[in-house]
Amino acid sequence: MKKLIVLLLALAMVGAVFAQAAAPALTFSGYLNTGFQYDTGTDLVKLYGAYAGQTSRLRLNAAYTNGDFGVNFRYQSNDSATAPTVGQALVWGNLFNKMVTFKAGKLNDYTWATPYNAFGNFDGQTGVQVQLKPVAGLNFGVFVPLVAAGATPANTFKDMSIAGKYSASGLADFLVNLNLGTAANALYGSVNVTAVKDLTAILEAKVTDLTKVSTTLYMDQYLSYAMGDLSVGAYIDQTFGTPFGWSVSPEVDYTMGNVELYASFTYASDKTWSINPYVNYTLNSKSSVKTYASYDNTKTFTVGSSFVFNF
Repeated sequence: MKKLIVLLLALAMVGAVFAQAAAPALTFSGYLNTGFQYDTGTDLVKLYGAYAGQTSRLRLNAAYTNGDFGVNFRYQSNDSATAPTVGQALVWGNLFNKMVTFKAGKLNDYTWATPYNAFGNFDGQTGVQVQLKPVAGLNFGVFVPLVAAGATPANTFKDMSIAGKYSASGLADFLVNLNLGTAANALYGSVNVTAVKDLTAILEAKVTDLTKVSTTLYMDQYLSYAMGDLSVGAYIDQTFGTPFGWSVSPEVDYTMGNVELYASFTYASDKTWSINPYVNYTLNSKSSVKTYASYDNTKTFTVGSSFVFNF
């Protein structure tokens, strides 16, 4: 493993010296999400940014790119700008005419994640990922986790992930991701249909605890059809376990120039429900503001706002 890491970094440095590409670029992006929540049952109001699932979230991303090599970094706080953490810190590179991509560090990768719920992503996981792209549309490889305390090579490779994605032009994107981790082994898969213009059709599935006979299968489907500026759709999920559960969320989305209006209603088999509208306003090519609200069966009311920026 050490030899692999040294080789990848050496190739990255050599490529960075001899690469004939666009001028180096340093970019920043991020967002601030915050809001409040009122629980009518307890008559309590608290600071809460629902989209982040925290009282508030402040995130700053930095990316330096030099040809086929670069560095990515994320600095984030989940508690009113206190207790900040480094969420991502990695080096990456493209080798052999971009037929191989490597990433090393605390990753940011969603290449082999399912397209709607991002099952199987490596965001924030520490290790080395190698992607192989021998032909157009095919991307497969491995992610090997590395921990600060260290682990034997045998234990390290026992916890790796093997994954791949194939995009059949004009038909569908197919994805499978197998996590061999001894603590949380799982299998993820998805099919994203691209054959019909203006139609989004996604099927996802995940199975966890593969070593158990009574494992749980989770599936979800997302359908949406665009008619110009208006689109309608629905998200549905099922949990095949004990007990069996499901939920359905019809939605509508309408765009008028720089303004996007969205609303969805979710109802689940346990009789819980929620209403979730938002308004997104694009300020310019580098920033936007989203204001959202929600109300659910527990009579909890949430209002929040998210500011997204790039510079």
